[in-house]
Amino acid sequence: MDINVCTGEWMNSLMSRMSNAADGDCFYLPTDMHLHAFYLLKEAVFADKNFKVEVRQESQA
Repeated sequence: MDINVCTGEWMNSLMSRMSNAADGDCFYLPTDMHLHAFYLLKEAVFADKNFKVEVRQESQA
């Protein structure tokens, strides 16, 4: 499943979305800072889940 994250979504929203996501789901993030936050949560809380991730600037959406 594709999960599009908006600019205003940060740690709490990412944690909720990652908690509900299944292995193989793809997160589309708006900025490199969101990617950094994503990896912090991934390593600390969701190390056992396998997600795909891509930074997609809003102009690319």
